[in-house]
Order: sequence, then structure tokens, then C-alpha cells
Amino acid sequence: MQKHTIAVLLAGLVLAGTAGAQDQPRTMQEMTAFLAAHPPTPISPATEASVPIAAGGSSATEDWVNMFGHRVVRNVTQAALYPVRPAPGKANGTAVIIAPGGAFLSLAFDTEGMMVAQYLAEQGITGFVLKYRLDPTPKESSAFLRVVGERMGGGNPRRTHIDPTESKDIPLAQEDGLAAIQWVRAHAGEYGIDPAKVGIIGFSAGAVTAMNVATGYDAGSRPDFVGAIYGAGPNRPVPKDAPPVFVALAADDGIMAYASVPIFEAWRSAGRSAELHVYAAGEHGFGMRKVGTSADNWNQHFVQWLGKEVLQQRRQ
Repeated sequence: MQKHTIAVLLAGLVLAGTAGAQDQPRTMQEMTAFLAAHPPTPISPATEASVPIAAGGSSATEDWVNMFGHRVVRNVTQAALYPVRPAPGKANGTAVIIAPGGAFLSLAFDTEGMMVAQYLAEQGITGFVLKYRLDPTPKESSAFLRVVGERMGGGNPRRTHIDPTESKDIPLAQEDGLAAIQWVRAHAGEYGIDPAKVGIIGFSAGAVTAMNVATGYDAGSRPDFVGAIYGAGPNRPVPKDAPPVFVALAADDGIMAYASVPIFEAWRSAGRSAELHVYAAGEHGFGMRKVGTSADNWNQHFVQWLGKEVLQQRRQ
């Protein structure tokens, strides 16, 4: 099978993920059959309440599809936040902005967005799923998957930093991430949030966005903590007041494994707080899917780390 076709199939699986480890195709023949049996299908936009955080663009440009039982959105031109609140009386004052991945071509809205927010809400944390701006893609599914294949197939799996030329919307997504921090702080009182407990976590391209935010903020948009799940950082100096960082990845990730570790090393070299989890297996895009490996525990580790880091910051 040609490299281009392999990249298309693999990227399709990476962008949304399958329902669980028992359903996940393991060979290229299985991938071919699975994708043929489960093509992306158009669906209605998300019905959850959202708040636009940018004046430009429009939600009318968006294409929502069902991929492997989960929602994916493309052609985003207007950034927005989807709040997910803890049950009454359970909120602990912490807020996490969640940036899903998708190669800056789509957003895995459920597996790296709403499902993360719902888990965090169970822990008393208020989540805000960030729908950030993306590169335009063809509306027709097969043409879209070809674009994904070209981008994913052309990447360097041994890269150590993100290439800013990979997508013209990388800086726009950074702007959206910084705007999200500012918006949540400005509305902290409405959500019972401590404005000194506002951070961001991202997955894949969303982790790139989170790391751009973590190295490109000003006094009003500095996150109090940052999480990078199978992501990459920019080739920039670590700020002197850089927030604590949590990094998690699978050792068998063929896309971002090499790029994730330098985040930890850079933070440690700069004398800033950092935690790194490298799971033996899980590949790229495990998110909130159950893949049957220790990578399934990343969310528990993040919440454990977050509690300690937030408490430490509040005592300083």
C-alpha cells in the first residue's frame, strides 16, 4: 500500500480515535476495512452551550461529522468556549481550558474535548472546551482525508519542536488560547472560579497550542498551569515565570514521541516545575479512549498533579 494511502488511513484514526481497544484496527488491511465501514458522516452542530470569544468568523462555516462514534468539527473560523461545570456544591475553583487535537485541520471534539471536560467536572474542576480556528479543508470526506494524509504523511516523526510553517493557523490558535485564558479570568465570578487557578491542557495540535500559550503570554493571559498530551513546543526560550507543566505521551507514538520530551527538558533546564509521564504503549491520540494500557491513567495523574501544583502556587 502506498505511503500516501497509509497516511490517510492512519490520520483518520488519529484524528478521532475508535471507541475502544477491542475495536481498534491493528493492520493496514483492518484499517482499510474499518474506514470503509465507518466513513465520516455529516451531523448537526454540537448542542452544548458555547460562548464566542472572537469577533470575526462565523459558526456557519463549520462542518460537523461523526467519526467512529465521536463528534469532530472542521472549518472553524470563530473561536468559542464550551463550559462544563461541576455539580452544584462540588466546584473547587479550578478552571481548565481544553484544546482538542486534529493537526490544525479538525478538532476531536469529544475524545479530546467534552469527555475530558466531563471527567474534570467530576473532580470539581470547571472545564472549557476550546474550539480554536483551523485551516480550511474540503467539505467532502474523502477529499478531507486526503488533505489529512498529506499533512500527517509529510511530518517528521523525530522532530523535537513544532514547525511553525506546518499550518498558517498555528498563530491564530495561539491567539485563541490566550483569549480563552483572559475570557475565563474575566468571567471567573460567574463560574465560581479562582482567577489564580486558570490553566490550559491540549492534545496533539491542541498541545502545540497550549505550549504556544505557555511561552507567548503577557501579564493578563499567563496560564497558571499547562498540560501537553502527546504534543510539541515551539523553539522559544522558556519564560522566567513559566507555569508548571504536565507532559504525557506513549513511547510508541510515531508522531509526537520525540517532540514531547524536550518540553520537560526545557522546563527543567530553566528551573521551572515539570512532570513527565511516558507510558509504554498507547500510540498517538489515546485521549479519553480506553486503549488497554497504562496510558488510560493519564487523566488521574493529571488531576493528582494539578491538585498539588495549584495548592503550591496558592501558598507562594
